Amino acid sequence: MRDLREDWDLFALRLAAATRVCVLSDFDGTLVPLGDDPNQIRLPSVNRRVIESFRWTDRAVAGIVSGRSLDDLVARTSVEGIWYVGNHGFEIRTPAGVVTRHFEDKDVEYLTRIRDELTTETGSIPGVLLEHKGPIVALHYRRVDPSRIREVERAFCSVMERHRQRLMVAHGNHLFEARLRGTRNKGTAVRLIRRELPSGSLVVYFGDDLTDRDAFRELQGAGVSVEVGGSDSAIAHYTLPDPSAVWEVLQRILNSLGPQPRKSDRSRRS
Repeated sequence: MRDLREDWDLFALRLAAATRVCVLSDFDGTLVPLGDDPNQIRLPSVNRRVIESFRWTDRAVAGIVSGRSLDDLVARTSVEGIWYVGNHGFEIRTPAGVVTRHFEDKDVEYLTRIRDELTTETGSIPGVLLEHKGPIVALHYRRVDPSRIREVERAFCSVMERHRQRLMVAHGNHLFEARLRGTRNKGTAVRLIRRELPSGSLVVYFGDDLTDRDAFRELQGAGVSVEVGGSDSAIAHYTLPDPSAVWEVLQRILNSLGPQPRKSDRSRRS
């Protein structure tokens, strides 16, 4: 894969030809660097203003697609008027603020029991962090001593073996996830968003995680996908080295779309 910036002239032509540009991005590892404690990560205000700028042109819309829960994602970014996808597509919020959740209260109760079982199985391993996100339970092991990661994996698999009829397993950046079985993923979420866009729109998707590859597959032949972090999945169209390069490209996309309204004009349009 080529760095997107090396192919900018061709990419800019596609931006210019598009009826509308929809820019979608993963959060952790793509818009913000990965951290030891996911609870401490926030979108910096300078970056928030870049995302907000996509609201002020009729030719563009933005969105954030994440494995985080919807409420958690919105709280950490605090940008209105964009698409939000939480829990890998189990939760979606439109730019108008309409929320759809593809799970029920009984599913959350079931995953609560899974979290409790994982707590028991991994309680003796320092550094394990369990995150209950509704239809998903994530087991983070970034702070676990490398010599004990196999032990974490065995404990996780032991619990999953007991529940394999109702759960599926996913593996991301230093985490394992237990998810409800179904067809929801980042790719199906991108497909739903594409259906809401006018004909001739161009979707550009940035992601760094294994779970983003479902979105990359969805955009093969139908958009532009950018893998962040140097990995070569052979699925994405382009690559970028890190989140700082993503922000550089987002600003260049905005510049390509033309001047944004003045602050006074923004207030009237709100």
